[in-house]
Amino acid sequence: EDRGHMAAMVHNWPHDDVRVIVVTDGSRILGLGDLGANGMGIPIGKLSLYCAAGGIAPHRVLPVVLDVGTDNEELLNNPFYIGTQKKRLQGPAYYHLVDEFMQAVRHRWPKVLVQFEDFSSDKAQKLLNKYRHSQLCFNDDIQGTGATTLAGVFGALRAKGESVDALGDQRIVIAGAGSAGIGVAQVLMEAMKEQGRTEEEAKNTFFVVDQD
Repeated sequence: EDRGHMAAMVHNWPHDDVRVIVVTDGSRILGLGDLGANGMGIPIGKLSLYCAAGGIAPHRVLPVVLDVGTDNEELLNNPFYIGTQKKRLQGPAYYHLVDEFMQAVRHRWPKVLVQFEDFSSDKAQKLLNKYRHSQLCFNDDIQGTGATTLAGVFGALRAKGESVDALGDQRIVIAGAGSAGIGVAQVLMEAMKEQGRTEEEAKNTFFVVDQD
């Protein structure tokens, strides 16, 4: 029911200098799954790190949940659930709503950083690919986790007495094919390619396992 009103809603925010937005649709919160609007704690928590560790003033950050419904039956049947008690918006209507949000925040705050957080794996990469070259944004699950893991693997190689260039000689198991797991694999693969491996050689070092 808020579709078509994103610009007005964004202008309801009283602060004109927002530097960072963390946005989620609550579809895949940590290992808890679809929490819908109850996922608001994640953007708030992540922005607390920007404030405490990054020195950004609290009035210059904005936590957002795009309440597009939930497929969690427990929440759909819970009379105290705070979000929209309908099945999740899917397909073109979903992407149109996200696009409306992204255009609205870009118009109000042209230099704002948008961090995509805890979107389901079937949508996370598509959204990142769509906006990464036109707006200042990143996906924490895909890029943030991947960069942190790469740093850890480089540290482990050094601890073993090996060169970081030996990354492509390792055998890497990814436990879970969600957006974070695949994001880690992508970052590690790109690092191997930077070191001179072909894409096929890099891919052959990975084993991805998932319950599905």
